[in-house]
Amino acid sequence: MAGRGPLDGIEVVEIAGGVAGAWCGRLLAELGATVRRAGRDPALAAREEVPGDARTRGLLDAWLNDGKSALEGDPAEAVARADLLVIGEEAEAPGATPRVASVDLSWFGGDGPAAGWRGSDLIALALAGIVHPAGPVDGPPRFPGDLQASLIGGATGVVAALAALLGQARIGGGARRMEVSILEACMILGELQVADIQWLDRPLHRVGLNRFTPTCPLSIHRCREGWLGVTLITPAQWQSFCRMLGRPDLAEDPGLQTVYQREHRADEIEAFIDANLPARTAEDWAALGRAEKVPLVVVPDAAGLIGHEVFRARGAVRAFDADGREVVAPASPQRVGAPAGPGALPGVDAPDHPTALLAGLRVADFSMGWAGPLATRIMADLGAEVVKVEAGRYPDWWRAVQWSPEAIARHQYETSCRFCAVNRGKKSVSFDLSTEEGRDLAKGLVAVSDAVIENHAAGVMDKLTLGWADLSRGRDDLVMVSMSAFGAGNALSETRAYGSTLEQASGMPSFRGLPDEPPAMGHIAYGDPIGGIYGVGAMLAALYHRQRTGAGQWLNLSHVEALLPATAPAMLARSVTGAEPARRGNGHAAMAPHGIWRAKGADAWLAVSVRDDGEWRALAELLGRADLAELDLAGRMARGAEIDTALAAWAASRASGDAAEALQAADVCAAPVLDAPESMVWPHLAARDFYLYTERVHVGAQRQVGLALRIDGQRAPLRGVAPFLGGDTAEVMAGAMACPPELFDRLSAAGIIALRPTSLRGAA
Repeated sequence: MAGRGPLDGIEVVEIAGGVAGAWCGRLLAELGATVRRAGRDPALAAREEVPGDARTRGLLDAWLNDGKSALEGDPAEAVARADLLVIGEEAEAPGATPRVASVDLSWFGGDGPAAGWRGSDLIALALAGIVHPAGPVDGPPRFPGDLQASLIGGATGVVAALAALLGQARIGGGARRMEVSILEACMILGELQVADIQWLDRPLHRVGLNRFTPTCPLSIHRCREGWLGVTLITPAQWQSFCRMLGRPDLAEDPGLQTVYQREHRADEIEAFIDANLPARTAEDWAALGRAEKVPLVVVPDAAGLIGHEVFRARGAVRAFDADGREVVAPASPQRVGAPAGPGALPGVDAPDHPTALLAGLRVADFSMGWAGPLATRIMADLGAEVVKVEAGRYPDWWRAVQWSPEAIARHQYETSCRFCAVNRGKKSVSFDLSTEEGRDLAKGLVAVSDAVIENHAAGVMDKLTLGWADLSRGRDDLVMVSMSAFGAGNALSETRAYGSTLEQASGMPSFRGLPDEPPAMGHIAYGDPIGGIYGVGAMLAALYHRQRTGAGQWLNLSHVEALLPATAPAMLARSVTGAEPARRGNGHAAMAPHGIWRAKGADAWLAVSVRDDGEWRALAELLGRADLAELDLAGRMARGAEIDTALAAWAASRASGDAAEALQAADVCAAPVLDAPESMVWPHLAARDFYLYTERVHVGAQRQVGLALRIDGQRAPLRGVAPFLGGDTAEVMAGAMACPPELFDRLSAAGIIALRPTSLRGAA
């Protein structure tokens, strides 16, 4: 809490307005900053997590403001004395400048065609392209849930604040304006789908509740007690799972060995799972999955989260006082210590570009897939030198390597659009970590790096003698970030997990969908991008503390814990009512109407999110229902079916984009529900120079998601395309590592350095 973390002594003024700014301020407070809040958002203060139950009024507001104090006196004077200013979504700046930076959070940014639009979590996610793929085939698509966009925006605001603090400490400069668009921050969620559509050259349609192409099974099933989340990708996982359920015939079926094969038999597979899982409890199956290295997890409800032994022991879930009510809710996923150190480190020369706030920092990146590489891509976008460690026998799995000689000969391992999207601006070295010489090279790289990041299963780096105990020996200033599913050193650390497994284990699906449905997934791999954004924030906090004190530290992070804040409303309500909250589908506890309606055209949809009585009066007039215009929130909820019918009739005859434009022009919060490709060509984002355009051998032209941050009005430029496998090994060894040239030649001849996939994985 305040005064005990890496931001001890940092003064923050928060101008209240919306969840994103409040969450940004709370995260900064949990990192040790003194946060003073100017004003209180009346909508949050009055909000009831269970409509009609006064016991739940203001709980979300109390949770978001835990650890802060109210600002007394003139806000402008306080801002002038503060290090940081956080401006909530629709709040106004106080006309003063803080010492280091202002972090200005808004739904759509300060310019562009949609700058004046009204926003909400539903609207931002609908525009980001991740609502469209979720839900029943016939629709409507399913909203991932309350707070999702706002929390991502707030976490991105923390990254902006920490980058500004670190930049001023290292390179100086005056107060910076860090502009964060919540919509742009959410665009990281759809990167996998966007990249795969280009890479596979086929659309990715909505394929059903708890189904996301091509992974199969990716589903949630009832057990004798509880619900079990299942994600099976590799043939070995499929075979082990089938044997666990007593079906060796399916384990050996040659037509069920890959996700692409199983996708076409999803009905058969899910029926087989449903028929067998009631033999045991979800806890039993999850324990067996850990033993067999199969990604199976319990999907907890609110009570399960409140009493979760691992989350409680790690401090991810804790009790706090909510205006006199003791409740249990998520804490910050970014728990960074403040160890003592020998003294501040020297600064560096100013970089060539004003957005390169992390210039002069080098990160040794052992991460693969999505989460870790996303974290280091953000570091690279901000000017850090990121050196990615791969190997010919074990490249980054997002290269999706095919190990046949023919595939390697045609450089298939360099064609993955998803790899290129999350690894731009980095270097790649090839060190075979299964050999002593390769590990020595990796340790040599770490010796000349400021930070290390890895997202392997807990314990993998230790087995390679590349864990914290080995790498920090003689390095009091080293920062190391480990990002595993449940963190290291607990009963769940051995759980095999993908991004979908993380979402299942977080409990988020328990609060989505309709009451008669299984808990509902919202994304193919939700835990990965969310873990990435919190991971980079934690790393920046540790690096800032290192800059001030010279002390490094190991951050034992958990991907699942990064998702827990989204369950706060359910946990808060359960704490005071003793009952599990009702699932509302696309509805909302404090907004009505709130949902998705079919528009004109094939699979076209309109999202509407009425936030207050004024918006409702404007919508009622457009619908020709002046008789309903004076309904308050409770009245609108009571007459929801009637309103739904009227809105459905209005939307059905209009193109979704035209309908949204008309509603926004009338000050009603609305948006078209874009699919992933549409989100990557939306005119507003193009007008704001958000997209990056790359050209790379073996991939060609690719449009990528940019950094969701403007620094003094400027975007971070493209700092380079994604690296070729090991393509920078010679340069890094000769330069940063100061190795003799003959070492590269000798280790290349020995296969310890390999610039293409090797026969050790089955290729000639």
